[in-house]
Amino acid sequence: MSAPKNPPFRAEHLGSLKRPDNLLAARRDVHEHKSTADSLPTIEDRAIADVVKIQEQCGFHAPSDGEYRRHMFWGTFFPSLQGFTEIQGPSVDIFREYVPDIAAFLEADHVPGETVICEAYPKEVYANDQEYFADIAKAYRTELQILYDAGLRNAQKMLDGWSADTSNTQTADELFDSYIAFYNDCFQRPQDMHLGIHLCRGNFVNSRHFSEGGYDRIAVKLFRNLNFVVLGVVTSKFPKLEDKKEMVDRVMDAAKFVAEGSGQSVQQALQRMGVSPQCGFASHSEGNLLTYDDMVEKLKLVRAIADEIWPGEP
Repeated sequence: MSAPKNPPFRAEHLGSLKRPDNLLAARRDVHEHKSTADSLPTIEDRAIADVVKIQEQCGFHAPSDGEYRRHMFWGTFFPSLQGFTEIQGPSVDIFREYVPDIAAFLEADHVPGETVICEAYPKEVYANDQEYFADIAKAYRTELQILYDAGLRNAQKMLDGWSADTSNTQTADELFDSYIAFYNDCFQRPQDMHLGIHLCRGNFVNSRHFSEGGYDRIAVKLFRNLNFVVLGVVTSKFPKLEDKKEMVDRVMDAAKFVAEGSGQSVQQALQRMGVSPQCGFASHSEGNLLTYDDMVEKLKLVRAIADEIWPGEP
């Protein structure tokens, strides 16, 4: 594999970037009915133009809009689907508290925010999970096609952690297989449309994560068909900069591991790899516990690590 001319690149990031203070204030005014939503696009446009310029200056070849047109990572996809309803201030009784991110939302200092609920899951609509999943997958494929027709060729999708539902009739392994099949169905797309998948371990208020540990139990099914892996070697949660040499060494260790498992040389394994922050900088409105300038320094560090390992490659 030669140096990539199209995504994925050696230096990537996960899409969400710290929002500037004026954009946060404007969106807060709209939420509090102090101004109208039609005041937002001009502010968003300026903020997006600025942050795209910053990404280009940092050496990133696949800039994003920072997710500045939404206030949370999930955007408006599910609320726009027929049969789904977005509600504010839902009753806590509808949630399963053993799910880590739900538990965090239910702590004393937080209340459930907007929640999107599928109202069309009675048995007369979908006989089983497979029928429901098939409809959701169709919606994803339609969305990808709309984006493709608009000119998009590089898409990113975040996958949250999986939890075994105590009311589910499947085992954890069976449920995992079901979700793999579901995601593969969702992500069918034109051949020249690149799709990057981010496995998220949580990116909640105050830079919190929800899960940790190795991928041993699911690694074979999850990773065996991947042809490119981007390693999240720089944290997006805290401002302290990682040591570049230490991060380069970690990538080399990962390449040795990949080489051993695939029967390749280390150099061949490195051709299938890139680096990035470990998550977005602002999955929620205010973002993580670092400043806008801290974020820029983190992006520069990701680029520097990539340049050390793959000099001259995008």
